[in-house]
Amino acid sequence: MYFMKNNILIIILFFLTVSANSQIIRPEKGDSFYKADSTRSNKEIKVILSDKTKYTDYKVISASNDTTFIDTTLTIQKDYKLNYTRKDDFELLPFHNQGQTYNKLGYNFENNSIFPEMGITAKRYNYKTIEDIKYYYVPTPTTELSYRTGLEQGQMLDALLTMNFSKQTNISIAYKGLRSLGKYRNSLASHGNFRTTFNYSSKNSKYFLRGHFSSFDFLNNENGGLTATSIENFESGNTNYVERARLDVNYTNGSNMFEGKRYYFDHNYTLISKNTTLQQQNDSLKTQFAKRNRYNTTIKRLKIDTLNLASNQAKIDSLTFLATAITADSSMFKDVIASKEVSLKIGHSFQYETKHYRFYQTNNSITSGFYGNAHSSEIEDHTSFQKLDNQLFAEFKSPIIGKLKASLNYFDYNYHYNSVIFEDNNNLAIQNKIKGNAIGFGADWITNYKNFFITANASTIVSGNITGSSLKASAYIKKDSIFSFKGYAEFTTKTPQLNTQLYQSDYVDYNWSNNFKNEDITNIGVEFKSNKWGNLKASYNLVDNYTYFNENSTPTQASETLNYIKVKASKAISYGKFTLDNTVMYQKVAKGESFFNVPEIVTRNSLFYTDYLFKGDPLFLQTGVTLKYFTKFNAGAYNPLLSEFTLQNDTEIGNYPILDLFVNAQIRRTRLYFKVENFTASFTGRDYYAAPSYPYRDLTVRFGLVWNFFI
Repeated sequence: MYFMKNNILIIILFFLTVSANSQIIRPEKGDSFYKADSTRSNKEIKVILSDKTKYTDYKVISASNDTTFIDTTLTIQKDYKLNYTRKDDFELLPFHNQGQTYNKLGYNFENNSIFPEMGITAKRYNYKTIEDIKYYYVPTPTTELSYRTGLEQGQMLDALLTMNFSKQTNISIAYKGLRSLGKYRNSLASHGNFRTTFNYSSKNSKYFLRGHFSSFDFLNNENGGLTATSIENFESGNTNYVERARLDVNYTNGSNMFEGKRYYFDHNYTLISKNTTLQQQNDSLKTQFAKRNRYNTTIKRLKIDTLNLASNQAKIDSLTFLATAITADSSMFKDVIASKEVSLKIGHSFQYETKHYRFYQTNNSITSGFYGNAHSSEIEDHTSFQKLDNQLFAEFKSPIIGKLKASLNYFDYNYHYNSVIFEDNNNLAIQNKIKGNAIGFGADWITNYKNFFITANASTIVSGNITGSSLKASAYIKKDSIFSFKGYAEFTTKTPQLNTQLYQSDYVDYNWSNNFKNEDITNIGVEFKSNKWGNLKASYNLVDNYTYFNENSTPTQASETLNYIKVKASKAISYGKFTLDNTVMYQKVAKGESFFNVPEIVTRNSLFYTDYLFKGDPLFLQTGVTLKYFTKFNAGAYNPLLSEFTLQNDTEIGNYPILDLFVNAQIRRTRLYFKVENFTASFTGRDYYAAPSYPYRDLTVRFGLVWNFFI
């Protein structure tokens, strides 16, 4: 964590240096995008803008080329995302300290990869996949800082700086550092997450290149949860243990570390195009703003212009429009097909990634330890994983057939340990690696007729050491700004995650080598979205050969088919300056209850008040209370040695309210967050757990902010 501690300060100082030595000089019409001025100091940067700059010029581009903008508004959805993952955690239950893992309240069987993954799923919540990486296009250097206090000692800071060197080239650099001591013994979380991106387009818009580098290191001290005696003292409300560090835990000498790096780039070139100009990215913002303009509201402002803050300017009020409605549905076109456009494009993408997982425990008992007998008193388990993915593709686009893409993948993987295990008779018992390669073929098709869109995707492994295939299809219809409806289906067969097939440890009982069957996953669902009537999503999931960790923390494949139904609905109801935002999820395990546990009902309801304060409306206030509740169920047991959740059917958690009081405010481009978490803890009973033996957090006061500034 030396890198994290020292570089947070360096990054902040760098941002302040850029800010202090830069200025905007408004252009005359006809000036170029950037223009140097030799009469000024070398420490000054003269930025010439081609025209009046608006907040919609500050674009955020996803991995799938959906384009939105840097949104500086304050909505209830922003409050839901103010956690260390910076994602809505409705279907997750956090442990007491930020930077620790989450328990699952719901499962998602969509968008499965046919290539194998390492596993270590309890450590992946702060990990950024290729799909999580964002690219940018900004007319002036832009910064975002996100801050949140930790528990006892520490905080989380996520800092981003992005700038365009020209209209064709953009870079970004970001770092998220987290350190939080926690309330219980040996529960420190110390995370670092670095990423940098670049993207380039040629002046004739025929060639595009983008890429990123990402590295991370997630260190957590582990304690195995509370002892049986400590659980009794916790639940009884014994005042001698209000200071949670007084409660005994199962051990205080363990820690695990998950770290890795990824190198990625993709580029493409348009060989043939009948249009004189080509569209660089799919910018669905025009459609979104047209929808907003049709939205009937009496709110004073529709949207903050982050560069021109006039007092009578329009801005979003979260009472009437949710910020999440800005993004386009991914089932729609990634590139708008013009009526006369016919094009042929070729491209290539490359990624190389390394991951390492380690579990340490010092001065451990060789016999009768928490995890059983051990080969050594010094536990140093180390699992390594490397993968390489090379893809070539060709894409044809026409107004008749739509967009058709064919791809060829070469995938190489190496999951390994530094030793092999022999039986007493010197026969090989457990190998030290799973290594191989695979060649895959894929095809994508997207087309539309007016407001009706169809997408299809097929991929299969045609040769190699593993097998797998996937078939996805969706149909999407959109009725202006009134509603949208999508039906989809996905059929996937894939290799189970690699740590279920091979694992080595200094603990005797945590060594195995399995030859599992492929998991067969069927996912069928519908999704309805409407600003007027709310949102609804329902899915029906079937999984054959479902792979999980049983009560003994040993990987097992289910002999019966998992049949899982999930329905989630959300709707915000407003009256005057008050809003009730509701999200409810219903789940049913029709078959497979012996190995798959979820709560039947999960609900989150926020009642809040919003208004502008003081003369000239300089401050936008949002204050209220959020209730989260889920019915009792046999939640997964957390195993820190594996960084996985295992099956247990002895202890139920749930059926307790989590009430958070919040006061949020926006001043220009800064959002301030003040929250009292679980403020009813002292009088609703001490039976709140995130997992068996792991209590949820007590009453906690948090402060956070998100600050965007544009040079």
